Amino acid sequence: MTRRPSVPLLGAAGALAASVALGLAAGPAGWRSPFALDGFTFELRAPRVLLAGLVGASLAVAGVAMQALLQIDLADPYILGVSGGASAGAVASLALGLPPGPAAALGAAGAVGLVRGLARGPFDPARLVLAGVAVGSVLAALTGLVLVLAPADHLLRSATFWLFGGVGTPRWSTLVWPLVTFAAATGWMRLRAERLDRLTLGPDVATSLGVDVDALGRGVLVSAVALTAVAVAAAGLVGFVGLLAPHAARRWVGAGHRRLLPAAAVGGALLLVVADTGARTLFAPREVPVGLVTAVLGGPFFLWQLQRGSP
Repeated sequence: MTRRPSVPLLGAAGALAASVALGLAAGPAGWRSPFALDGFTFELRAPRVLLAGLVGASLAVAGVAMQALLQIDLADPYILGVSGGASAGAVASLALGLPPGPAAALGAAGAVGLVRGLARGPFDPARLVLAGVAVGSVLAALTGLVLVLAPADHLLRSATFWLFGGVGTPRWSTLVWPLVTFAAATGWMRLRAERLDRLTLGPDVATSLGVDVDALGRGVLVSAVALTAVAVAAAGLVGFVGLLAPHAARRWVGAGHRRLLPAAAVGGALLLVVADTGARTLFAPREVPVGLVTAVLGGPFFLWQLQRGSP
């Protein structure tokens, strides 16, 4: 008897709920009840745990979108120069003494706009990827130049922590834009799940099946960039989540996007909530960037998946 795809998804949702409870209970200040309504848990731990979940879910859905758009299984949300644009914007903002988040989001969106302009013409995944590699390399070099020439040591420390990702201590208001963007972008793509399934067969096949590839490609690209830009603005550059979660979700529920999108979102949220809890507790009272933890968790597991012949 074939296992219903909803069963592993429900199991992942249960694991996510358990990880949220653990994140609320654990911390460098000691263990507390996850159901405590005191100011410490409600004002400090709860926004952080929920923001980590939102960022993880956003990066995972963006990864699904990029893989469908480019027909590349190893595509992640940063493939089209997003990381280079975000890092350049954040470091430039830090050098000017400004908050890095908004500048990082603008840099990410601007980099993808430049990539799309350079790869102008009919939709061509190969041209987009090549343009993304070139633009990302140039922007990464500019970021390094700013860090080398910057006179202040604190800029290097702040930029290093941001470039490796970190949720920090957000306020409840910080969750508004990630939540709105995630709901809008994911809802838009799920309504077009059947067309996304056809798009993964290739532009020519999708066109023969009645899909407007250019229009769908633009919408998917905008959705993925919006999700990634908002996630980067909230938590810096967190790697592996947008690559690992979609692959794990395909093993749970298959390749159909109607189930794949929510499964990837749950998996991404689970991964980042667990990673952030580890980042602030394993080396307490010191905190490590959460991107280092996702690399430690994600890298070996992803290599193991490749050895098993996962897609």
